[in-house]
Amino acid sequence: MITITNERLMVQIDPLGAQMHSIKRRGEDTEYLWQGDAQSWSRQAPVLFPFVGRLKDDHYGFEGRDFHQTQHGFARGREFKLVNQAADLAVFELESDEQTRTVYPFEFRLTITYALVEDQLVISYQVANPTSEQVLRYALGAHPGFNVPLTAAGQFETATLTADPAKVYPQIPLVGPYSDLGHPKELDARRPIQLNHDLFDHDALVFAPYGADLSLTLTEPESGHGVTVLTSGNPFVGVWSQYPNTGNFLCIEPWWGLADGVDSDGQLTHKPAMNQLAPGGVANYQFSIRPF
Repeated sequence: MITITNERLMVQIDPLGAQMHSIKRRGEDTEYLWQGDAQSWSRQAPVLFPFVGRLKDDHYGFEGRDFHQTQHGFARGREFKLVNQAADLAVFELESDEQTRTVYPFEFRLTITYALVEDQLVISYQVANPTSEQVLRYALGAHPGFNVPLTAAGQFETATLTADPAKVYPQIPLVGPYSDLGHPKELDARRPIQLNHDLFDHDALVFAPYGADLSLTLTEPESGHGVTVLTSGNPFVGVWSQYPNTGNFLCIEPWWGLADGVDSDGQLTHKPAMNQLAPGGVANYQFSIRPF
């Protein structure tokens, strides 16, 4: 486990999947990050790459070949290499290899940087296409789960989620695990959203800011504690908690990609919201987490 600290925060990251394991404020015992529970959701903060969400029947086709891939891609189950570390910084890297090529026929390098900047954890991703010929097709996302409640005084059902800007957002509905892009909805975030588990009976609530700045703040009113996830440039942000096997956590997930559409033909070149990176290209993405 890799630990980074500054005067305000202490964060632990597991090289397996480059997944956050703990977020705490210095000098306090409150654990902000969900610690996993096999009865509801066993993960904590998986990295989603090279897919976000589920593929139709867990398969996709590309250039006449068929590939099997489970939900959210393979990065979350791979050991990342620690390539740089300082007191308040850790950098992890995953590169394509023989194993990834059996399920994903692309060369890539994914670099993830966790940096503590004052009272925020800044998480940066760099995707690089090292080839000289092939376009890299990929999706990317973060899936951090936060404890709700954060303290013994709180409850899941009294916590709130507040959007900034506070307005009505386009929403991508899900039918089962698939995106229903043909029937967009609206998500009214002009006032704080009161949490309850039934909000997630149709899976995640998918905000679609389409690249505009969006901050989502989870607040426990009993203690005044909470966490803000600040996004910039994200086309989508998912909000999710397990249902019906409920757990006391909420995931706030910056996404650069979507699950397959309900009418998907399974071809990667037709998959919605995929990113394309030219040979030799590099793309950078970022969001931050501020516990309070």
